[in-house]
Amino acid sequence: MEKKFRITECELIPTEGTTLSENYGLLNGSPVINYYESLKSPAISVNLSFLDVDGVVSNESIMGGEMLRFTVDFGELGTFSIDENKHKLMVGSVNNVRTQSSKQTATLDAISVESFINETARIAGRYKDANIADTVKKLIGEGAGIRAIKTDKNVLAEPTSNKYNFVGNLRRPIDTIQWLCPKASSSSNHFGYLFYETYDGYNFRSIDTLLKQPSVKTFSKTEISSVDDSRILNEQFNYSNDIGMALRMGMYANNTGYFDIRTGTFGYETFTVDDLDLKKPPKLPGGLGESPSRLMFRILDVGALQDGDAVPNSDQKPQDLAKYQNKSYARNNLIFSQSLNIVVPCDPTLRAGQVITIELPLPTSDQKNKQMGDGTRDLSGDYLISELKHEIGGNKAYTQLSLIRDTFTATA
Repeated sequence: MEKKFRITECELIPTEGTTLSENYGLLNGSPVINYYESLKSPAISVNLSFLDVDGVVSNESIMGGEMLRFTVDFGELGTFSIDENKHKLMVGSVNNVRTQSSKQTATLDAISVESFINETARIAGRYKDANIADTVKKLIGEGAGIRAIKTDKNVLAEPTSNKYNFVGNLRRPIDTIQWLCPKASSSSNHFGYLFYETYDGYNFRSIDTLLKQPSVKTFSKTEISSVDDSRILNEQFNYSNDIGMALRMGMYANNTGYFDIRTGTFGYETFTVDDLDLKKPPKLPGGLGESPSRLMFRILDVGALQDGDAVPNSDQKPQDLAKYQNKSYARNNLIFSQSLNIVVPCDPTLRAGQVITIELPLPTSDQKNKQMGDGTRDLSGDYLISELKHEIGGNKAYTQLSLIRDTFTATA
């Protein structure tokens, strides 16, 4: 057992329309809980496998719609609880139901209820002259419109340095927020926002701000046996940069054309990865990355945003918007192009979007001249948590982390 824990509560909560007539406890079914967070996902989720000793899946015809509640006691680290009123995880599917003469097993997949509301919500009307962060709150926060998602979860929306005007066009609220992410900038030199949910609520944060956070904890890989909770049990460094796919996406160079319906004019904006002013930009041989590998086209209907016969007054120029989006796409691809996956004893205090420090041993030949994380090119240093998975149950409790860092703007 890598972490002392005790699951003190685990049950399904009936809702209107479900077949359960009362709360059903899963503790006797030896539940195994997998909890997920990711910077790429606007929802937290839980995968729960259990031994269905009472045959509730079959007898009660469990088909989804029930709310999930559980509590895990980690002693000094406190409790890790999913509450039906705070986190609102609803069972969306029942999978892997296996029946034998003496037992039945099943797996429940639960996700934030806002993800289901998003499928039925639609936004309309004009969104004008507002900071993008304020628009995000109008789409998903408590002050959201009647057809948007009015969640009571905490919404942390970091202000942007630019505004963006658009018409709702009956889009889904969460889809609209993700559509706005590459259109947002935190300053004249930093582009790209991420929208994601963690245990604490929703976040609309700039990549630059996330990378500049102080480290919340240090994990170390040692060569000797240890029971320290900050030890790294396993690690794997991944290179996920696909040059062919990067060219297809136009990460190195692209052209964006835009047609303004109101003025009847056409213009275009050229982007290359050098525009990001990276300390160590990715390069391709033979100038391959200098020629545009993707052509994009946009129609600008700014007239839909004007009042009466007035010419729309916006500080957002079309060509600037193209620059923002191109730089955001490239920034996102670069930041996720390399990752370090580690496994540590389960730590329920960690969140996606936090920065942690990793200390890995150096090769014997480097140990005399270098220290772990001293600014050299070893793998030690500060990393941003991109994805997080708590695996709890079956007499074990681990946390699996996918970590990223800004290797292309580092000075080392």
